[in-house]
Amino acid sequence: MGRSIGVISIKGGVGKTSTVVNLGSTLSHKYGKEVLIVDANFTAPNLALHLGIVEPKVSLHDVLRGDADVTKAILKYEKGLYILPCSLLHKRVNPMRLKRVIDPLKKSFDFIIIDSSPNLNEEMLSTIISSDEIFVVTTPDYPTLSTTMRAVKLAKDKGTPINGLILNKVRNQKFELKLDDIEDATGVPVLAVVPDDVNVLEALSELTPTTLRHLSTDATVEFNKLGAALVNENYEDTRFKTKLSNLFGARSTKQDLNRAVFKDTRFSQTKFSQ
Repeated sequence: MGRSIGVISIKGGVGKTSTVVNLGSTLSHKYGKEVLIVDANFTAPNLALHLGIVEPKVSLHDVLRGDADVTKAILKYEKGLYILPCSLLHKRVNPMRLKRVIDPLKKSFDFIIIDSSPNLNEEMLSTIISSDEIFVVTTPDYPTLSTTMRAVKLAKDKGTPINGLILNKVRNQKFELKLDDIEDATGVPVLAVVPDDVNVLEALSELTPTTLRHLSTDATVEFNKLGAALVNENYEDTRFKTKLSNLFGARSTKQDLNRAVFKDTRFSQTKFSQ
């Protein structure tokens, strides 16, 4: 059985959808997993646009309304990576039916990654309820931190385990909130720190995940490391600058340590349950 992973934030513009696209791409392309990414932002969908799909003939809206079978709505992007899109021109649906659609698909996919609405409403709630685990995407500023704390509380209240935070659009400036401060405020570990990289926007303009377009950037490497943690594999950063840093005794980052703990905890529990 596959795992469903909800990616949430209660604020637009933090990079939630690009996170879904690039994490899904990493898991399928680099680690050979069968991955389905799902647009659960029913009122303002844009996940499909990231991959150049403007108006699918059959969408998740049709499935939720009972007008189509879910297999007709799933589109293949590349080997191992599929998308279940919403329609830009749509009728109202009941978001709480999402779980009924997602659960049977776990037999066909290793990972189902759900892109949530950025609003605190039934759409976000449906993602949380439909997910086995959650990632919360945030950025290192006070307004986003406050909404991240609310998102964490909502997921905890509903009993869905939170894997960790994905700290996105980081510029490494003094005015940004520090990783430790964000962890202290939310009570959740940061599992990935993705830089604010213009290559991500360039890849988006070409309707391609940056993990496929720019293979050696810091952003891609960070998604690769997060993907490795999810599949219990070790990722080796073979770039020259990393090897050079290691020669001078570079220490592991906090997110590296958090990922190691996450892997040990996650897969020891899986082994015990079997």
